Order: sequence, then structure tokens, then C-alpha cells
Amino acid sequence: MTNSPKKMTLSDVAKLAGVSLGAASKVLNGGSEKIGVGAEARKRILEAARKLNYKANMAASILAGGDSKLIGVFIDSFASYRRLRLLQEIERLCTKAGYRIITSFSHDNIAAMKEDFLTLQRYGVRGFICCAHEYPELKKEVVGLFAGAENVVCMEKPFIPGVPYVRTSRRKALTEMIADASRAGYRRIGLLHGRLAYSSEKNLRSEFESAMRSNGLPVDPNLIFEYPEGPEDPKIRIRAAMENMILPFRPDFLYVDDAPHAAALRTKMLLSGRDIMIHGGNGDPLFDDIELRTFDPGYEKMAEALLDLLLRPENRKKVPVIEAVYKNIAKNSSNEAKANINRRRKP
Repeated sequence: MTNSPKKMTLSDVAKLAGVSLGAASKVLNGGSEKIGVGAEARKRILEAARKLNYKANMAASILAGGDSKLIGVFIDSFASYRRLRLLQEIERLCTKAGYRIITSFSHDNIAAMKEDFLTLQRYGVRGFICCAHEYPELKKEVVGLFAGAENVVCMEKPFIPGVPYVRTSRRKALTEMIADASRAGYRRIGLLHGRLAYSSEKNLRSEFESAMRSNGLPVDPNLIFEYPEGPEDPKIRIRAAMENMILPFRPDFLYVDDAPHAAALRTKMLLSGRDIMIHGGNGDPLFDDIELRTFDPGYEKMAEALLDLLLRPENRKKVPVIEAVYKNIAKNSSNEAKANINRRRKP
């Protein structure tokens, strides 16, 4: 009968790497914070673990007071590019810091979120980043799920009192965008946005109106359109915007936050023979494909701020604000814009 191969232990790794058992445990199992391990020693430990095919015993590590090196992330399964792009940055930075993420995907499903929350805690997850909490119809349930949790941080201000969060702002970028558009000759500057039941959409509208006033421009409610309640289909929403705002009130410049809606609007404009300058905000590469401009939302900064709040509880008394960055319109855009305006004015 063939003998089974010997299972490598932490002691074997430490011996091969020429380090103490505590140092090897620190690197591979997240042991005591009191043990410092230099870069060279860490490299030898990881190489030894690879050569010996050592598998860390997570359960034993957690029972011994170690760090599971796992972070849970809640994401809505209907999430837009903005949230999915943020998830990529969270995963990248976690990997760089020696952590792995476990993602919970659901949509308007508090029961599923609760089950995942409890299950991941049993696995000893270090903490949770919640990017799926803005459910206006489920405020009570969301609060009940996360209230009192000491290892949860949120992206954007949550309904849950006391939970630390990272906030984003487009106010400065919108102010610069509108100033640039005004200098280029645009006068009827408008906004398309989602339902105001969502605080993120309410904030966007407030920031847009503030940016208009900062530039000395009147806020025309006829040039601000809230997508109707119903399917979140860009084609349906843009059709409603065309019928109820764009055709009757004729804006010449529109801010449309995400790329699918901007692309749908661009298509409608081409089919109708109209020309509207469109600027977006979520940094989706699709904006480049359809030759439209967009903000840099700062996804890496968002992820860094979230991980800082999660892994350093002493920083949770502050609310980091990540400002979107406006990318200046190209040098020839003023002439391009004036040419577009002149074309529209011709009979």
C-alpha cells in the first residue's frame, strides 16, 4: 500500500525559511501584531510555503487569535459600472495587502444578505464593506441587519446610524464642467438623473444645482429630468427624457452620469438629427468608445478610504470625501462647440 505524502506543517515552513515559528505564523496565518517580519524574511517564508505546498489552517488561525485575511463585500447584483469598478479596486488593493475578498451578490433581498452576513462571520471574516444598502423601501430591514455591527463600513452615507462610511462628491467637477461649457457657448445646460428616492441621486441633483449657481447661471427645472419609476432600461428612460424634456425644452448640453444612458441618448440624437453635447461622470471606458467626455471618479481613492476605515478603527470618526476630477475639454473644443451651436442655429 502506498504511503500518503507527509502533510507539511508550519514548523517545516519555518525551518526551511530559517525563521521562528511565530514569524512564519504571522505571515501565513495572520498571527500576533507584536511580531514584526521584515521584507526579506517574508519573501523566504512565502517561498518556503510554496515549495512545501503548505496550506494554512484558517480555523486554527482564527481560534488562536489570528486574522482570517478575508473581507466580505456586499454588492447589488443589478449594480452599475460605478459599483462594479469600485469592486475591482477593492479586490486589487486587498490582494496587495494580503487579503482576499468574498462577495455577496443580491438585489433587494435582505434575507439573502442576512444569511451571507451570518455565514461569513462564522468563517471569521475580518470585516465587511457594504456597497448595497441604499434600498428606500427597505430602510427598517437594512438598519436591523447592520445596526450595532462594529466591523462594517459603507460606501456612501447609509440609513444605519453610527456606521462609518466614505462619501463621494461631484460638486467641484460639475462646477468646472459647467464653467467650461458656458465659456464654450452653451447656455441651456441640463441634467438627467435617477429617482430622488435614492439619496445618491438626490445628492447629484443638489450638486448640479449648486454648480449652476456657482457659475451665476439660473437653474431651469425644465432642463432637469428624473427618470420615471419602472424598468431601469436606458432605452426606455431616454425615450421618456426625449419626449418630456429634450424635444420640448431643447437643451444644448446635458450631464448624464453613466455610459449606457449616454450611449442611448447619443443614438437618439443621431437618429433625430439633433446635436447635444453630452458629458458623463462614472469614468466608464464606453464613454471613450462613443467619443464622449467623463469625470475621473477616483475609484482607487474610494477603495483606499474604505479599507482604511475598515482596518484602522481609530480613523472611523472622520468621513472621507472623494471628489471626482473634471478632465478639461480638449483645446479645440471651444471652436468645435461654437461650430455645433452655429449649425443648430441655421434654418
